[in-house]
Amino acid sequence: MPVVATPTVAKNNDMVSLDNYFSESWSTIDGLPHNTINAIAQTPDGYLWFATWEGVARFNGRRFDIFERNAQTGLPDSGIRTLNVSENGDLFVAGSRGGIARVRGYQWQSYPPLGVLINKAIVDSQQRLWLATEGEGVIMQLPDGSRRQFTEDDGLPANAVHSLFEDSQGQIWVGTMAGLALIDTQLALSQQFTEQLSLPVFALAATNDQQLLIGTERGLYQLSEQQQLVRLLADVPVATLLPEASGVLWIGTVDRGLLRLFSDKVEQLSIEQGLPNNRVLALFRDKERSLWVGTNGGIFRLRDAPFTTYTSEQGLADNYVRTVLSDQVDCVYVGSSQGLDQICDGSIRNIDLSSHAAGQSVLSLAQGQQQSLWIGTYTDGLLHYANGEVVAHYRTEDGLAANEVRAILPMPDGSVLVGTSQGLTLIDQGQLTTPIAAGTLPSPFIMALHLTGDGRVFIGSGAGVSIWHNNQLRQLDFSVLDQAEYAFGFLEDTEAGILWMTTDRGLVAFDLASEQLALVGRAHGMPFDKLFQLVIDKQQHFWISTNRGVLRIGRQQALDVVYGRRDQVNYELFGESDGMASSQANGGSSPAASLHSDGSVWVATSVGASKVQPTRLTSFSAIIPPVVLEKLVADGKEYAPEHRIELAAGTSRIELEYAGLGYIMPQRIRYRTMLEGFEQDWTLRGNQPNVQYTNLLPGQYRFNVAASYPDGGWSPAATVSFSIAPHLWQRPLFQLLVVLALAVLIISAVRWRLGSLKRSELKLKLQVAEKTAELAALARLDSLTGLANRRAFDEAMQHELKRAKRQQEPLCLALLDIDHFKKVNDNWSHTVGDEVLKRVAAVLQKHCRDIDSLARWGGEEFVILLPDTPVALAEEVCDRLRQQVASADYSDIVADLTITLSIGLAILDDKDDGKQLLIDADRALYQAKNHGRNAVITNDNNNDD
Repeated sequence: MPVVATPTVAKNNDMVSLDNYFSESWSTIDGLPHNTINAIAQTPDGYLWFATWEGVARFNGRRFDIFERNAQTGLPDSGIRTLNVSENGDLFVAGSRGGIARVRGYQWQSYPPLGVLINKAIVDSQQRLWLATEGEGVIMQLPDGSRRQFTEDDGLPANAVHSLFEDSQGQIWVGTMAGLALIDTQLALSQQFTEQLSLPVFALAATNDQQLLIGTERGLYQLSEQQQLVRLLADVPVATLLPEASGVLWIGTVDRGLLRLFSDKVEQLSIEQGLPNNRVLALFRDKERSLWVGTNGGIFRLRDAPFTTYTSEQGLADNYVRTVLSDQVDCVYVGSSQGLDQICDGSIRNIDLSSHAAGQSVLSLAQGQQQSLWIGTYTDGLLHYANGEVVAHYRTEDGLAANEVRAILPMPDGSVLVGTSQGLTLIDQGQLTTPIAAGTLPSPFIMALHLTGDGRVFIGSGAGVSIWHNNQLRQLDFSVLDQAEYAFGFLEDTEAGILWMTTDRGLVAFDLASEQLALVGRAHGMPFDKLFQLVIDKQQHFWISTNRGVLRIGRQQALDVVYGRRDQVNYELFGESDGMASSQANGGSSPAASLHSDGSVWVATSVGASKVQPTRLTSFSAIIPPVVLEKLVADGKEYAPEHRIELAAGTSRIELEYAGLGYIMPQRIRYRTMLEGFEQDWTLRGNQPNVQYTNLLPGQYRFNVAASYPDGGWSPAATVSFSIAPHLWQRPLFQLLVVLALAVLIISAVRWRLGSLKRSELKLKLQVAEKTAELAALARLDSLTGLANRRAFDEAMQHELKRAKRQQEPLCLALLDIDHFKKVNDNWSHTVGDEVLKRVAAVLQKHCRDIDSLARWGGEEFVILLPDTPVALAEEVCDRLRQQVASADYSDIVADLTITLSIGLAILDDKDDGKQLLIDADRALYQAKNHGRNAVITNDNNNDD
C-alpha cells in the first residue's frame, strides 16, 4: 500500500524536507520473484527492469514479467546481480555463475558464463563490456566476444570487485574489497589512494562537474579537481550512489536506509518512515523523474504526486480531519478530532483550545470579521478566536441549540448563524436567539449554511434544503431528484447564477433566478451517489470530495448537463495513488474542502488534510507515456509482436496486449487502437490494455496502438503487421479454376436440360396438377389441429342445408368451446395451449361419427354438423364427445391438467338458414357457459310454438 513518506530530520532542524514526495512500495506480494533488488534499469522502450536473486523482473506499471534461467534467457542461474543499458539501448544482464545475457527488444542472447558471480557490468564508450567479479578480478569483453582479465597479479588491490565506473576521459575506475584502482585508456592498471582507501569500495559515480564520488564501507569520499580526497560522510557504509544535475546526491546505505545529501545537509529515510528495508542496493531515476529504490525488502518509489497530504507525522493534532478553511491570505486552518492547526507555507502550528474545549474536537470553521475565526466543536459548542486567543465561548447553557456545531454562517451585519445537531441559533452582539423553531425545520440536524446576495439563507440538513428569507421558511422539493435527502454543502456559482448543492444523490443545481432544480448524478456518469463538498478552481474545474476519493469534472460539462446540452460528464478520480494518505474524504460538517488563495484545493480526509495544486496537473499531462505491444495471441498461440507475423488459414480469434509505460499514474493511461485493413479510424479503448478481433477475413493487417495520460497528448503508435492466410478455396487461382469448372458444368447442364425438356414436359404438368390439388387441400385444413377449417366447413354446411331441406331430413349443429382455456395460456404459456387444442381436436375426431362434419371454428371453439340426426340423438352424440374430452389424459402436457367442454346444440327449422342455425347454437353455448360449463345445452326455438 502507498504511504506518505515522512522524513527523519536531523537535530539541527535545518535539513531539506521530503514532505512533497509520495511513496509507494512493491514486494513479492505484488509479483516480484524476490524482495532483494540488486539493480534497476530502464530500456529505451520504457520498461523498468529489476534484478533479483530469482530472476530479472520487467515492469510495465501494472504487472511484473519474470525472466529466469531457461532456454529463452540462456542464463546458467536465476540470480541476477547487475543490469546495464548500453548507448545503443541493449540491456546487459549478469549475475550468479557468471551468467551474461544481452536483451534487444524481445530477443535474448547469452554469452559463455564466467563461472563466478558478477557484481557489476558496464558497457563503455567503445562498446566494451566490463565485468566486476567476486573472485576473478575484472574482465573486459570485446564486441567480438574475446576477453581480457585484470587480477591481483596485474596490480589489482583485490580479486573481489564490487564497482566499476567510466569517467569522462574513458578511464575505468575499479572498486575492490581492498581499495581503488584505475585502468587508463591504454589498459594500464594502477592502484589509487592506497593509504586512505584500503577498504571495500562498493559504489562509484561522478558529480555534475565530473568529480569522482567513492562510496566505501566507512564513508563517502569525493575526488576534487586537485586530485585530493575529500570526505563527505564519515562512518556511513555506502552501497550505491545516484548524483543528479541539481546537485542532489542520493545515497543508498548498507544498513541505514536512504540518504539525500544537498548543500552539506543530509536527510534520511528508513524503515520508520516506510522504507521496506534499511539496506539499499540500487537507485534509479526514471524518465518521468520518479526515484526508484531497491532494498532488501522490495522496491520503494519516491515521486512527485498531484496531492500532498499533511498528517500527524508532519505535526497535525490528529489525522481525522473534519474541516479545512483557507483564510484567503497565507494560511489554511485544519480542524480535526483532536484540535485545530494552522498551516502557513508548509509550516504547521497547533492552536491550543484546551482551556475552552476539553476534547478539542473541531467540526466546523468560518472566517469572521477582521480575520477572526469561528470554531465549531463536537461537544464544546462554539468558540470565537481572535488575536491569538479565544474571545468568546457559547454553549447550550448560554442558549446554543446544541454543543455539536456543524455549520457556521457569519452575516454581513456582524451576527452569526450557527447550525447544530439540534437546530439553529443566531448570535447577535453576544445575545443568543432561536430564529427558527427546531420543530418547523424538516430536520434539526444542520450540516451546511449559505447566504446569497439577495438575503436568502439556504439550510442544508438531513432532510434536504430549506430556504429562510424575510422570516419565511420553505422546503425545496428534492423528491424529483432521485429521492435525494442529505445536503452536505453549498457553493454559489455567481457567473452562472446557480447554487450548487452536494447531496447523497449527486450534484444538485439550483437556478437562483428561476428556482429550478436539476440533478447531475449517476444517470449522467457520476460514479458515486454521495458527494460532500464542491470547490471550483481557477481553471474552471469542479473538485468534489467523496467517501471514495476526490472527483474532478469540468464546470462547463456540468452546466451543459443542467441545461440539456449533453447527457454525460467525464470525470477523474484521485486517491491514494495520487498522494492522498486516504481516499476517504470526510463530510457532514463545513467546510469539508476549501480553495486557497494560491489556487490550491484542500480536502478534509480520514487521514490528514490533502491539497492539490490544479496547475501542476498540466505537468503530469505533459508527460506522454510510451506504448509497447507485449504480445499477440492467435487462437491460443502466442507471438512476440516484433516482426511480421504470418497466421494460418482459418485463424478466428486474435488478441493483442499492450501497455503504456508510464509509472506516475498507470491506472489512468488511456489507449486508442486502429487495425488497418479492418478499421478506417482510431477507436478509443479507455483504460483497456487489450483488444480482440474475431473472424477476420484473410488478408494483410497492421495494428496500431497509442497511449496518453488524461488531457495529455498521444504517444507515437506502436505497430505490428500480420497476415491471415486464405484457405485453398479462398485463393484467387483456385477460385478461377472453380469458376471455369462451373462454366463447363453449366454449359453441359444446359445442353442436357434442353434435350430433356420435351421428355419432362408432360411429367411437369402432372406434378403441377398434383401440387395444385395438394395446396387446395391444405387451404381447407386448419394448420394447428389438422381439422377442416372454417372455409371447408362453410362449404359442407351449404351442401347439408340444401340436402336437409330437399329431403326433409333433420339437421343439427353443435358449437363446442374449451372451458377456461385462457387460464391454460396464462398459467402455462401459449405453447401449452396449442398442445391442448391439438389433443382436444384429436379426441373429437376419433369419436365423431363418419357422417358428421367436424371443423375448428376459431380460437378454442369447434363446430360439428350432424346430418339426418334428430335432437335426442344429437344430444347423445354431443354428450359422449363431452365425456371423452373430460376423461382424456393430458398429464404429458401439464401434470393434473383437466379439460372440459361446453356445447351449444341447435336444430334446423324450416324457416331457418345457416346463419340462424349458428346463432341458435351460439345462444345455447352461452347458456351452457352460464350454467356451470362442462354441459350440453340445446336451443329450444323449435319448441316456442
